[in-house]
Amino acid sequence: MQEKKPGHVTLRELARETGFSVNTVSKALRDKPDISRQTKELVRQAAKEMGYVGNSMASALRSGHSNVLALIVSDISNPFFGILCKEIEQQAAKHNYTVAVFNTEENAQREDRAIWTALSQNVDGVLLTPSQHSAEGIRLLQEHGKPCVLIGRYFPELAADAVVFDDAQGGYLAGKHLLRQGCRNLLMVNAPCNTSAEHRAEGFAKAMTEVPGAKCRLLMAESPLGGVKDILKSAYQESPFDGIFAYSDLFAMEAASVLEEMGLPNGAVKLVGFDDIQSRLALPLPLTSVSAGKAAFGEALVSLLLRRIFGDTSDFPVRKVLPTTLVVRKSTTAD
Repeated sequence: MQEKKPGHVTLRELARETGFSVNTVSKALRDKPDISRQTKELVRQAAKEMGYVGNSMASALRSGHSNVLALIVSDISNPFFGILCKEIEQQAAKHNYTVAVFNTEENAQREDRAIWTALSQNVDGVLLTPSQHSAEGIRLLQEHGKPCVLIGRYFPELAADAVVFDDAQGGYLAGKHLLRQGCRNLLMVNAPCNTSAEHRAEGFAKAMTEVPGAKCRLLMAESPLGGVKDILKSAYQESPFDGIFAYSDLFAMEAASVLEEMGLPNGAVKLVGFDDIQSRLALPLPLTSVSAGKAAFGEALVSLLLRRIFGDTSDFPVRKVLPTTLVVRKSTTAD
């Protein structure tokens, strides 16, 4: 078989080499159902040997679809988003979609650049964890007719599809559990400026009202990505606490490290996180955490986005709320 420099082989040359028509070769490479498996295998093998590289941009212009979804998240280093990214990729692959991932670090400017890049690459739809500093990026996507589903957060004043957890229920479950473990001077270490943080705090505060004498302080980390150490030490010096509900498992693990650094005995402060990343990762800290099914989350996100991509605009906007449960581990039960 004649060798050619990769990237310079055309469909016509591939058709001539295999003896099939250009149309058959094109359909075989796109895995169309009206082409037999044997033909697909022959065409793919020839394409591999000849170094054929498809022009996805040209294909997208012809079909109107790129078969690419943009996933824009706030912190890809957070294991929760790593796990969610995998779930989304698996769900997308079932529908012959690939996923391009962008990381914003909760920065509005980086989010804006990611959205513009997604638009310029003609992705079919966008899954976005909004920084919530501004809704302009979402409005921009809507102005360009680009389907978008928000991940875990939303803007109350903006009509946009979103899939979120029952954050208020999660906060309530965390607070109720800490109270049942005998904690009475509690602390919530929350993230700033997003709807999930607000609802988790509301649920936690509700649990406090059900037990006379329970005290609760709400602290806000300086950054949505961390910054727990200083506020935790200062709060303990002001008034020792015996229970912590952290906005995320990352915050909870940072808190555990600070408590150890402060020399507090094991079990002196009960600790609850949110996200239950330990359901997928083996961690040295057996952390009690609010669980929000990540497989169901990924499936709901992709399913709703594909509905919009394929033209189903019924019941817009959808705000799908997934239930939360509490997974109890030794961070709240060990003495």
